[in-house]
Amino acid sequence: MWKYVDDTTLSEKVLKGQQSRAQETVDHLSNWSAENFFHLNLEKTKELTISFCHSQEHLDPVTVGGTQIQATTSSKLLGLTINNMLTWNDHVDSLIKKAAKKIYFLVQLKRARVPAEDLVDYYCACIRSSLDYTSPVFHYTLPQYLQSELKSVQKRALACIFPRMPYGEALERACLTSIREHHEDITKSLFRSISENQDSKLHHLIPEAYSPHYNFRRQRTYNVPAVKTKRFANSFFVKCAAVTNSS
Repeated sequence: MWKYVDDTTLSEKVLKGQQSRAQETVDHLSNWSAENFFHLNLEKTKELTISFCHSQEHLDPVTVGGTQIQATTSSKLLGLTINNMLTWNDHVDSLIKKAAKKIYFLVQLKRARVPAEDLVDYYCACIRSSLDYTSPVFHYTLPQYLQSELKSVQKRALACIFPRMPYGEALERACLTSIREHHEDITKSLFRSISENQDSKLHHLIPEAYSPHYNFRRQRTYNVPAVKTKRFANSFFVKCAAVTNSS
């Protein structure tokens, strides 16, 4: 269970052949809420099932007070859109829609003849920051076509700030890097801050330090675990540890 302000998330891992205990957990949460005068908003309560089995296991529907919780294929968790295939299409679409709305105001500022330097500041503070949200989570797992969609937002904004200027020159003029490089810096910075702070709640997720038995010219920093899937290999902690070892 994860609790953040008024958001509560319940999760479980159901192995093949086992029975789900989600109903038991939901009943406990519902009873606790009633005893402590909290009200569960069933309209915002969703059930998301993630499974990559070829033959899907049948899971009994989860109910609250006799009302079945609505099943969904995607849901937001603290602003991060997660779907049942663990792809980032839904989340990237959400980021681009938010950024597109803010580009409208960038156009209005341009028409008002606001200096280019101030427009770049607005872009970084209001538009690019939208694309940065939770970027360390998805950075290494984005396919090329989703990277291109994020890039197109920056290209559109810079085309507004510096009309008729090639994208590469506009980046230099604005003193910016590409979205891919920018997210790479954010991801590495977050991993470094977690690894250096032993009091961090996420520090225990860092792979163990590598203890070599021989003296090599190039030493690894972390003992990266063996992986069976590309999804796990490109996950935040595993991929960052591998990148650190290769740098």
